[in-house]
Amino acid sequence: LLNSLLEWAYIGSTTFSWYWYLATTDYSAAPRKRPDGRGQQGTVDPVNPSFSSPFAGKSLDDAARWLRSKPQQVDLDPRFFGVLDKQARISGRIAICRLEDPQSKWAPASCLLYKAEESSLHLAGLDSELDWNELVNLKRYIPEV
Repeated sequence: LLNSLLEWAYIGSTTFSWYWYLATTDYSAAPRKRPDGRGQQGTVDPVNPSFSSPFAGKSLDDAARWLRSKPQQVDLDPRFFGVLDKQARISGRIAICRLEDPQSKWAPASCLLYKAEESSLHLAGLDSELDWNELVNLKRYIPEV
């Protein structure tokens, strides 16, 4: 399932980019910032069958805390992260979550649910705070962990 979701997200990106990075307990495999400022690729399929997310059974706050704690040289968007929850197994969807304030330890995250093939496209286009707030008002989603 994980490889299928990543592949669908890749196909739907329109730029053929691997936007999603599968988090590990530390940041050793995370993409690093490049001197030229260009973005890095996320996790490329196939994913090792033994992969297990360190966030399985954890809360949304745990994932947000991990993102907020990333080292400066790690090239991950400080505002957005994805969640593959129980619904993902059933529906093939990815929850895109946004930290309301990436600098705050306790600011909440809000999430929207997208088909995997739409997720990268939406992630790439969600730079405007106005767009995000309008979307959240229409279809807020709370992942089941």
